[in-house]
Amino acid sequence: MRSSRMLPHHQEDHEDLEAMARSIQERYGRRLTDYDEETTDVEQQALLPSVRDPKLWMVKCAIGRERETAVCLMQKYIDKGSELQIRSAIALDHLKNYIYVEADKEAHVREACKGLRNIFGQKITLVPIREMTDVLSVESKAIDLARDTWVRMKIGTYKGDLAKVVDVDNVRQRVTVKLIPRIDLQALANKLEGREVVKKKAFVPPPRFMNVDEARELHIRVEHRRDAYGERFDAIGGMMFKDGFLYKTVSIKSISAQNIKPTFDELEKFRKPGESGDGDVASLSTLFANRKKGHFMKGDAVIVIKGDLKNLKGKVEKVDEDNVHIRPEMEDLPKTIAVNEKELCKYFEPGNHVKVVSGAQEGATGMVVKVEQHVLILISDTTKEHIRVFADDVVESSEVTTGVTRIGDYELRDLVLLDNNSFGVIIRVESEAFQVLKGIPDRPEVVLIKLREIKCKIDKKISVQDRFKNTVSSKDVVRIVDGPCKGKQGPVEHIYRGILFIFDRHHLEHAGFICAKAQSCVVVGGSRSSGERNGDAYSRFASLRSPSRIPPSPRRFSRGGPMDSGGRHRGGRGHDSLAGTTVKVRQGPYKGYRGRVIDVKGTTVRVELESQMKVVTVDRNHISDNVAVTPYRDTSRYGMGSETPMHPSRTPLHPYMTPMRDPGATPIHDGMRTPMHSRAWNPYTPMSPPRDNWEDGNPGSWGASPQYQPGSPPSRPYEAPTPGAGWASTPGGNYSEAGTPRDSSAYANAPSPYLPSTPGGQPMTPSSASYLPGTPGGQPMTPGTGGMDMMSPVLGGENEGPWFIPDILVNVHRAGEESIGVIREALPDGSYRVGLGSSGNGETITALPNEMEAVVPRKSDKIKIMGGALRGATGKLIGVDGTDGIVKVDDTLDVKILDLVILAKLAQP
Repeated sequence: MRSSRMLPHHQEDHEDLEAMARSIQERYGRRLTDYDEETTDVEQQALLPSVRDPKLWMVKCAIGRERETAVCLMQKYIDKGSELQIRSAIALDHLKNYIYVEADKEAHVREACKGLRNIFGQKITLVPIREMTDVLSVESKAIDLARDTWVRMKIGTYKGDLAKVVDVDNVRQRVTVKLIPRIDLQALANKLEGREVVKKKAFVPPPRFMNVDEARELHIRVEHRRDAYGERFDAIGGMMFKDGFLYKTVSIKSISAQNIKPTFDELEKFRKPGESGDGDVASLSTLFANRKKGHFMKGDAVIVIKGDLKNLKGKVEKVDEDNVHIRPEMEDLPKTIAVNEKELCKYFEPGNHVKVVSGAQEGATGMVVKVEQHVLILISDTTKEHIRVFADDVVESSEVTTGVTRIGDYELRDLVLLDNNSFGVIIRVESEAFQVLKGIPDRPEVVLIKLREIKCKIDKKISVQDRFKNTVSSKDVVRIVDGPCKGKQGPVEHIYRGILFIFDRHHLEHAGFICAKAQSCVVVGGSRSSGERNGDAYSRFASLRSPSRIPPSPRRFSRGGPMDSGGRHRGGRGHDSLAGTTVKVRQGPYKGYRGRVIDVKGTTVRVELESQMKVVTVDRNHISDNVAVTPYRDTSRYGMGSETPMHPSRTPLHPYMTPMRDPGATPIHDGMRTPMHSRAWNPYTPMSPPRDNWEDGNPGSWGASPQYQPGSPPSRPYEAPTPGAGWASTPGGNYSEAGTPRDSSAYANAPSPYLPSTPGGQPMTPSSASYLPGTPGGQPMTPGTGGMDMMSPVLGGENEGPWFIPDILVNVHRAGEESIGVIREALPDGSYRVGLGSSGNGETITALPNEMEAVVPRKSDKIKIMGGALRGATGKLIGVDGTDGIVKVDDTLDVKILDLVILAKLAQP
């Protein structure tokens, strides 16, 4: 009876289920048939969770109880039904201590977690909508690891290091790898002996092969053990070593086996002694197992590297999922052959231009010069160096790239501090590492450093002293006088721990960088010790200045008198007592630099820095002129021994300046002549002697015979000097030994006596008045050794004006007007005859040097050199580098780098 009453109830349930099934079929069945096999991107996007969908909550639980907790929540839901307002519970294998619960509100999650002992309901975190899909993302298929597979460590001290698999335990998901150990033996010894050491900042030891003998010297116990296969190992502190390598058993999850591209340096360290490098590289078939899809393309030249068809060459015709169809080059073979892509490698021939698309040299381009099985040797387009790459890492390309110059915070030419407290400069940037020239002066050492092995960048402004105690700072030009790179010179890029990194663009190795000790270098233009100063005194930039035998540019004297005397001591116009002196900058960006004052304008001075070979403008209050440096003086060139007395009595204008700096330079100023102020003083009269060097303290500039053609005689001869003004010599010849004409010196003119020599020299007729005639009229002159042409009379100092020569374009400034012209002739009085117009065909005028300015040439202009050893030569300006001009000389076709100051634009005929 009970069963008969229950029957109608079961029939009703059955009917309800059938009705529901029909309803679902009618509602959704038609739509299912309309879907294509593939959904569009928009449809896929619509499947992602939105704000209207239930939320995902992360709940903390007991470690190791994740699965159990999720099952308990499911059981509770089944038991209570709709009372629990949660949708799902998720436990992931890779996530410990947490589970995910799907619900609309946090209160629903808390209600469901009540009473479960494995759940800690205090902390419930909402998962952002964008991260919800990542929770259930499917892990990519792991690569099957095999023996001799190359991998990299993912965590710990060895993170990023290359390792080689020697054993695989698929059951326990563990592998044994061989890698280069990073062990601090001293720290290990302290740990094993129980000594307490103050903990320092985390330090990663550099990779280094284990030396068992060194470990024994530190009293570290070394044991010999055998593994399950009978291999013998050295056991130290629970670690196993063999042949210097560390054998370490790790979890498969702690290594990465995808897209592993070892560098040649890394592979070389793993090669066994006596094993051929080519054979080792050729056997790296495991490197080809992780190629990306689309590695081979139609038309690629390939070669079979293993199997029955080994060394067969062909062209790719078609690429399937795992097979590549190639057209073999050999005859009597099928038209196409299908080969597994893991058995193929790209093939190139010498002469092919390729681009590296992966590996340490990624981005580099070059030409193949040699093929060693599956390794190519390229000559780089940028560095012109040979680089080795795998044939599988390049593609044929006509592109020429400039390469990588920066990784992270470090770029080319940076000075960096390395992990082992060594330092060096980055000379090359690769895709994942740097080539660093270490600071070892005796033997250059270049090492490959990864980004994580660099501690920091060194960017300190440090100054050191060179061999002669001159201060050396960054950008100073120094010359190496000792060591393997003796004779080379260049600007200092970095200074650290007494080591200089010098950049010499003519040095072909190490990207032009040279490492040298500061004590092995001298600053170009720096002062020397007293014992060596005279040997290189009058030219600070001997390689840049014009030789002393070549006269300076013509220039009229300033109003005060010749030899800068009026300008310095008689209130002359346009000159200052500071001009020509050596000063030191006390403040500002050039603090500590020493140089020579070229010009003074109001409160500013223009200083030519000794070490940087450039002219800068400095505030007059920021310099100090009490610098005891005499780089322009050379007393050793004069025969002073025959002078008696050396210092006679005289009437000086400034007693404290006698002798001013050098005993050999007395008398040095015009005030030592009597009478001092004479009506016969005419600054515009051609005078003898002409000045033959840059500094008024040069003895050779007094009493020299005139070598140019004489001009008009002075209106009134000079009065006879006070006895002693010319200091009578015995014999009467001045600066030279008795009876011998003056030998040729390094200066333009030979010094002549103030008074007749004994025996006297040949008289020069006609001659202008002597500088200080002892008796009315002239006197015999010592024959000159070096003549000067009519076009270049030397009347004034080098620092007084430009070195104008004929046929150059100049801007003439007169009476508020400015016009362009061409210098046609240099007149004996220091002025110039200028033809107006760009070609010089206009009106001819006479202009003074201070009224003219040379036209600055531009790139590709024809130029004429106004100073230096090439004075008067013509050429073409092919480039400009800062204040330097790159000139191709017409006569010799040589390319020279000259200062733009001595270059002028050549007038076109």
